[in-house]
Amino acid sequence: MLKPEEKFMKLAIEEAIRSQAEGEYSVGAIIVKDGEVIAKAGVYINRDQDPTSHAEVNVIREASRKLNSKSLEGCILYTTHEPCPMCAGAAVWSKLKGVVYGATIADMNEDRIKKRVRKVNDIPASEILLHGEPQVEITGPFMRKECVKLF
Repeated sequence: MLKPEEKFMKLAIEEAIRSQAEGEYSVGAIIVKDGEVIAKAGVYINRDQDPTSHAEVNVIREASRKLNSKSLEGCILYTTHEPCPMCAGAAVWSKLKGVVYGATIADMNEDRIKKRVRKVNDIPASEILLHGEPQVEITGPFMRKECVKLF
């Protein structure tokens, strides 16, 4: 069972704040292996004009480069927002040990309603992670209040 650590989620929050300051969505992610941060990333959708450039995908790409491996076995992804289906799928494909998330998809949808922005999806990450092979552990919401503030 995953035992999330505040210090790692705080680093993901820092990445989200940096992304927001650069005009991106305020989502940040880090990957940890054996208690060491391997990679950090934010969202680059606007900068790269790439709708797949989510923080979780970006940090998986960076960790894979640094470890020179497409397999991230033993690694844990911390993200300020519950992964979308694409990002949850990337967690399975990269063979992450687990995912720790902050704000939920329901939190984001509530924020979208307030801002009158169209809803994109509301499929929980657990639907993909628990049915993938290998199975990726998921823990969250963790530090939800701090992560919801990022909206």
